[in-house]
Amino acid sequence: MNKQLFSHTKNQEHCPKCGGELLMKQGKKGLFLGCANYPHCDYLKPLQSHSEHKIIKELNEHCPDCGHQLQLKQGSYGMFIGCSNYPDCHFIFQEENEEKEQEFPCPECRTGKLVARRGRTGKTFYGCNRYPKCKCTLPTQPEWIDCPECKGKLAILKKSTKNHRTWQCINKNCRHIFDIAINEGNNDSK
Repeated sequence: MNKQLFSHTKNQEHCPKCGGELLMKQGKKGLFLGCANYPHCDYLKPLQSHSEHKIIKELNEHCPDCGHQLQLKQGSYGMFIGCSNYPDCHFIFQEENEEKEQEFPCPECRTGKLVARRGRTGKTFYGCNRYPKCKCTLPTQPEWIDCPECKGKLAILKKSTKNHRTWQCINKNCRHIFDIAINEGNNDSK
């Protein structure tokens, strides 16, 4: 039997920051190379590009920026329409929202605004526009509802029935859950 088949043929890569050995590691986004001297050295090298998109369908439309054909693609944040000339052209079709979205102040940093964002699965959530300085997120759009406990002005809808709605205060120190009867109006608590 050929002993070369079982011999060690691994090519060692070294960290460009500190010269340490790079080790293959598993993260939530897949395999990557990380420095063996972690946490003293935080060098990472992804093994695959996270900007890769799967082409689902060629479209009969042309890119307004460069004239190439548009494609329906599947990316890490869901489906989107983009230019076939990527990465030379970065055009992505985005729907124009005719009505201006209501702005809400960030309850944590008090300087940013909560804006709609889309997660990896395509689900919409609300997060502070000062991210990464402020990491405040909400699972749904907040509403202008007075909290009877802390007198805060914003709450998220937790449950809705024919006769009442259940709300939760978005204040991190309160998180009070309260009901409002539908016939009482939106700002009077039960």
